[in-house]
Amino acid sequence: MKVVLIDDHALFRVGIRHVLAMSSEFELVGEAATAREGFKLIEATVPDVVIMDISLPGMDGVLATRELKRRAPLARVLIVTAHSEIHDVLDAMSAGAVGYALKSDGPEVLLEALQQVSRGQRYVAPAVASRLSTLEAKRRRATHVLGVLSEREREIFRLAAKCLIAREIATELCIARKTVDTHLNRINHKLGLRNLAELVRLAANLGMIESGRQVEQEPDPAARPTTVER
Repeated sequence: MKVVLIDDHALFRVGIRHVLAMSSEFELVGEAATAREGFKLIEATVPDVVIMDISLPGMDGVLATRELKRRAPLARVLIVTAHSEIHDVLDAMSAGAVGYALKSDGPEVLLEALQQVSRGQRYVAPAVASRLSTLEAKRRRATHVLGVLSEREREIFRLAAKCLIAREIATELCIARKTVDTHLNRINHKLGLRNLAELVRLAANLGMIESGRQVEQEPDPAARPTTVER
């Protein structure tokens, strides 16, 4: 399997070179310090796997992965980085990366990640795998729970979950305040909620927002007329 390495740290590239030399399965066919240099290498060498850092000069690894998949859709990307934040993992995977490994893991772990990615199997570093699984489960539950809402109601739910009150949602969506109140009433009824605080708590439990947000108090929309303005 041919491998191209894109990382701006020379010492890390030396380390990866030695790791790949331990395996007869992988051949390092090129190294680059930037995404743009990497694109040229990929066009010239047509690798099976590209090892990519997230923190790259000029174009970060997430954007580079998206562009790489456009240029070379058959190449499989393994992100190898020091960043263990879940949002980085999600961004990388949504951009087209097949694997996400951490620089703090050992050589054997990296080779295992390469083997899985080269077969088209998803790999996630053990240190972040459980958190990612939990978040993905919450997102699947969110899709199920919010499935009873209309598209407009889901839009208003997401804005309300960010602690926007009715008048702010109305301004954001360019609709009448009473229309927002009506939708909020319907959302609360369908989801069994009583107020904005419970809506925000549900959104946090579904992994849509961070927990612990402060909710600005506003008169209960249930107390207002529910007629939609035309």
